Amino acid sequence: MSRYTGPRVKILRRFGVALPGLTRKTVAEGVNPPGEHGANHRRKVSEYREHLDEKQKVRLNYGLSERQFVNYMKAAISSKLDTGLRLIQLLEGRLDNVVFRAGFAPTIPAARQVVNHGHILVNGRKVDIASFQVRPGDVISLRERSKKIVAIQESFATPSLARPSYLEVDTEKQTAKMINTPAREDVPITDLRDNLIIEYYSRRV
Repeated sequence: MSRYTGPRVKILRRFGVALPGLTRKTVAEGVNPPGEHGANHRRKVSEYREHLDEKQKVRLNYGLSERQFVNYMKAAISSKLDTGLRLIQLLEGRLDNVVFRAGFAPTIPAARQVVNHGHILVNGRKVDIASFQVRPGDVISLRERSKKIVAIQESFATPSLARPSYLEVDTEKQTAKMINTPAREDVPITDLRDNLIIEYYSRRV
């Protein structure tokens, strides 16, 4: 399954929660799911659907394909750390996400473009791979010519989210340094239940 490229508000209506990595838009509380009969589809959710929806929320927020997400799950499971925490560290540590959380782009899809187009430096060297893992001590900055791009400047001045505790942002120098590994509370998805994601994949990977 490839990355989702359809209507983003439709996804928010489906899950009834904000996914700030996917879009700046939000939906009103209690809004009906998408579709002609959305208002009539509020029946009891099965256990499988509950697990699937939790996985899909996280996958879509970070803009990943199913294959990418499975690979992160395998890496998290093989880690000596708590599986859910390690999954969060891997997702939040992606360069496109760090660029987004630092404020250089309004969403993760936009941040991926910023990275892919060669605007980002990691420790002074250009990195154009969105999946690059940022580690504590790494400094993210803009190439000199990229500092003049209006869209980047506007986003950096008014970030979509409060900057997370694992990043130290210097607004004057326009840099962001990862000072800690990401924690559960750094994930911007309300009421994240990573245990359901682990259970979903427990017999699949």
